Amino acid sequence: MNFVNRVNELTTIALDLDAPRPSLFVLYGRRRTGKTALLRKAVESRRAVFFTADLGSRRDHLASFSMAIGDALGGEGLEGAEFPSWEQALRFCARRAQEKPLAVILDEFQYLAGADPALLSVLQRLWDSELQNSRLALVLCGSYVSFMERQVLGAANPLYGRRTEQLLLAPLRFRDAALFFPDWTPDAAMTAAAVLGGIPAYLQQFDPGQDIASNICRTILRQGSPLYDEPRFLMMEELREPQVYFSICRAIAQGQGRSNEIAQAAGLRDRGTISPYLSALQDMKLVERRLPVTVRNPERSRQGLYRLVDPFFRFWFRFVHPNRAALDAGDAELVWTRKVEPHLAQHVSFAFEDACREHLQDLNRQRQLPATYDRFGAWWRGPHEVDLVGIEDDGEILLAECKWSTKPVGTDILASLAEKAQRVLSDADLTAPRVRFALFSRSGFTPALLRRAGAESVLTYSVGDVLHA
Repeated sequence: MNFVNRVNELTTIALDLDAPRPSLFVLYGRRRTGKTALLRKAVESRRAVFFTADLGSRRDHLASFSMAIGDALGGEGLEGAEFPSWEQALRFCARRAQEKPLAVILDEFQYLAGADPALLSVLQRLWDSELQNSRLALVLCGSYVSFMERQVLGAANPLYGRRTEQLLLAPLRFRDAALFFPDWTPDAAMTAAAVLGGIPAYLQQFDPGQDIASNICRTILRQGSPLYDEPRFLMMEELREPQVYFSICRAIAQGQGRSNEIAQAAGLRDRGTISPYLSALQDMKLVERRLPVTVRNPERSRQGLYRLVDPFFRFWFRFVHPNRAALDAGDAELVWTRKVEPHLAQHVSFAFEDACREHLQDLNRQRQLPATYDRFGAWWRGPHEVDLVGIEDDGEILLAECKWSTKPVGTDILASLAEKAQRVLSDADLTAPRVRFALFSRSGFTPALLRRAGAESVLTYSVGDVLHA
């Protein structure tokens, strides 16, 4: 498996594991984000017991965990014993961590807690007593985001307030996803990232020696291929009533953004009925509620629009789920030609906007923009919209358009952006702000635009700038 970036995450884990005290690290995130690979990388030069759980009984888990301890600490007094309880197993590890640090990783922790509901209370008692006298680094890792946030980190649960560090492992950013295709053009790498998103296990399915069309047909559209049923498996594994969530995601993928529109398209009664479903999808980090960047009180605003966060989910629910009959019949190439290829550029354009926002946020953190902006986001009001807006609360504003087009961006795009500026300023309620403009383009810029950009300090960026700067 390729291991790409994750430098900040590795640093966070290392700082906690190497602290001169016991540690309780909670790592979680949706499946296939690379949590296990990250932890194995983090402990590859450390003394560690690594145990990955699966569906099974408490006794099965303890037997397997005992074997993992034996494999890691053989010759340190274990002698092939099988521990009858979690208390005894973890106490043994704590004793072995009194003089030398020891990391104990419990991967897929939700299976352990599901098989033994008392396990969280056991961990609490041990953490408050024996573990405090050791150099044990206990890592709880889980793939069910809602379970980890509510049952492990939640205020009503035994381990609340005891974790020394926590990390929600997000999908890779677009720039990091592009690293899986170092020999591809920026255009092709952006397209791959827009289809697969930032999940390492998905990105590894594409063969860099084949083109986009062949990869999509081979790994996504062909029945039985690695990603053909991936969203279905994920949602059926973690959610009750998966058919309702499927309908909701499909409605959002087809452009329904408001809760009442989504409810109607999904066959639900009303806005109140759909709220718990949308909340669950937000907890899983699959759906987000977006607001214009100028909104001051998001919790009170009715301008929010829901969208699928993950690019692969957007692709799957737009192109795979609605065409299952043809795909199940083996017509992957036909679906590609008639349903996917004509609309792929539009799909990529949404991801390109997200990648451009990441790029501006990076430049902002590095203080490489004309001002330091306090927030970035999209803006819309009625039929008017701007892809990206950066607002400095002291009075500077940056308006940006992101064009995934085969035509170079010209002065007409800049003129259109300038026309929208006053509407954005009115909503932002800034006093005499300075207005700047930025343009992102798939296909470059016309000579006339570049002359104006130089004269008027307009920022211009290519796909290469976004992915490889």
